[in-house]
Amino acid sequence: MTSGEPGTSQFTEGEEEVPISLNEYIEAETQLEEDARAVLGSSDAQNCSYAKGYVKRQALYTCVTCSTEKGEAGICLACSLNCHDGHDLYELYTKRNFRCDCGNSKFETKCKLLAGKEVVNTDNKYNQNFTGVYCVCHRPYPDPESEDDREMIQCCVCEDWFHDNHLELDSDQAPADYEEMICVTCVRQHAFLLNYGSSFVAEKLSPTDEKLEVSVTKPEHDCKNVKQETSDDAATDTKPEVNSISDDTGTSLHDVNSQSIKQEREVKLCPYLKTHKGSMYTPRTLFMVAEWRTKLCTCSQCVQLYREKDIEFLLDPEDPNHVYEEANVENADGDGTSYEQGMSALSSLDRVQQVELIAGYNDMKENLVEYLRKFGSNKVIRAQDIQEFFTDLKNKRRKLSVPPSSCS
Repeated sequence: MTSGEPGTSQFTEGEEEVPISLNEYIEAETQLEEDARAVLGSSDAQNCSYAKGYVKRQALYTCVTCSTEKGEAGICLACSLNCHDGHDLYELYTKRNFRCDCGNSKFETKCKLLAGKEVVNTDNKYNQNFTGVYCVCHRPYPDPESEDDREMIQCCVCEDWFHDNHLELDSDQAPADYEEMICVTCVRQHAFLLNYGSSFVAEKLSPTDEKLEVSVTKPEHDCKNVKQETSDDAATDTKPEVNSISDDTGTSLHDVNSQSIKQEREVKLCPYLKTHKGSMYTPRTLFMVAEWRTKLCTCSQCVQLYREKDIEFLLDPEDPNHVYEEANVENADGDGTSYEQGMSALSSLDRVQQVELIAGYNDMKENLVEYLRKFGSNKVIRAQDIQEFFTDLKNKRRKLSVPPSSCS
């Protein structure tokens, strides 16, 4: 999530307005366009995504205007533009495995783009973001009551957003080089992730912790149908038949047999599922290095754990946000930003046309500056005001283009 107001020529810091150059403005607008292309590139602006089922990842919105007491709801890009045009919307960035709610039982109105939707999407998952708040502080973003627009980072497990100073970090800032973040709350729920050691995380561990590191090499054994021994298991297990014969050392074969069974259980138990002690295994926010998901153990016991905890998406190579965004950028139509398209169109004109176009642009700019002066520095400029300006400009040009009725 980013701070700042898109589409303005000045950024406000406190009570002072900081002017920026044209190049800085173009760079800011270009970055906004690139960000939008990465997030919205695969979204359809005309057709509701409901027909695609639970979409693996898509940009979502929630409508404040249409919100009811029937629970949180998320809508796709097309519905935000066609069914909720002019409404107050929260932009939710992207969410995984979600089906558009527009027009179902959580709304008073029907979807304009697609009829016959189910009453409720039972597999959708919602968090506090759908009510417009984020982080453990449960505040909106941007926060109108806060002067500190701190960076927010999304957890790749729960998909909530967090201020970096609310992540229980040892230092003031997150590591510079990381691919994904797992918040401390999710780490507490999935503590097995701590067993993978320092090679999974971007922060530097102390020498004591590094000695406790577990190798990230995937185990070659198969943990299928093997469970960890507990006191209850030990009490209810069928005891092997006692054999009074002893070996040459005087050790009972019964003792040898029992020890072998216990050792076999310990060998078969996946090391990534064991409980460890030490500072390395204290739950904390984890900043994961590149391709860490590919190193997760995929033995049958670990896969069963992912399924039980409903985090099988960690094994999906297409799930991460950065993979989704990279695919959108790669699949873009290649037309470039609006600035690049404009410069390309300008370069295709001959010299006379270029001069006329630039003169027309300067004329429009002067008229726009004059038009905006009447609003002063405190009045909000609405979309209707800009439409009014261009309508008046069009009418003015039409009058100038009318030929005289006669020549003298």
